[in-house]
Amino acid sequence: MTTARTSKRLSNPWPMPFNDVSTGHRQTARTQELATTRPKRKRRTPEEAREEILLAAEALILEDGPAELKFQSLADRSNVAVSNVYHHFGGVLEIKRGLAEKVFDELTRDLMTALGEEADNEPRIFARKVMSRVYSVLRSERYAKLIGWIVLSTELGELEGFTRPLPAMAALIAGHMGQHLPPDTSERLAQFIIYNVAIVAVGEGLVGPAIKTALTMDEAAAGGSLWLGDHWEELLARELEKAAS
Repeated sequence: MTTARTSKRLSNPWPMPFNDVSTGHRQTARTQELATTRPKRKRRTPEEAREEILLAAEALILEDGPAELKFQSLADRSNVAVSNVYHHFGGVLEIKRGLAEKVFDELTRDLMTALGEEADNEPRIFARKVMSRVYSVLRSERYAKLIGWIVLSTELGELEGFTRPLPAMAALIAGHMGQHLPPDTSERLAQFIIYNVAIVAVGEGLVGPAIKTALTMDEAAAGGSLWLGDHWEELLARELEKAAS
């Protein structure tokens, strides 16, 4: 009797629904569906894999917030194995540092490119063009949000990468205005323009859209660069008048 009961129990060892043939078919179909829809991983050089992981990290921060910066999310976004993410970076902090370095390198390039464009020799026109170009770079949602994220990520340290190009930018502007103004005045005004443009542009990029919506302002009415440009021209006109007298 004992043997019979044991045999009866063992004859059906799996609980439902795994013993259901139709369920098994559905599971097999789902497995096949996942296999066909999942993108195939392609071979990459180490540099390409690292770049794609950093691009995925940036997208996660901008779209979903820093809290979503997780290894599985990065692997899914960049279509690499989680083990590859660990291989290239080792930890989330290393990814943050790598992304911060990438952002600041690109920001430096874009700012110096904006300053390197052909400028008018007339100092007031030159100053307004410089302000407009630098402002457009810094107020972009991408740079403003990523700078804000880096500022709040205390483990990333100081903003040395962000401030790195600023002295060179000020020197370039001062050198141009030095054709019309004394050196100390040119240097002071160049520092003024860089400081105020950076503060206003990054602030507008971070919270400008929300403030404009709350105040029902259009883009033209909220133009911080226009306000700065007008103020700058007035200040520069006074300094040019002093230099000429």
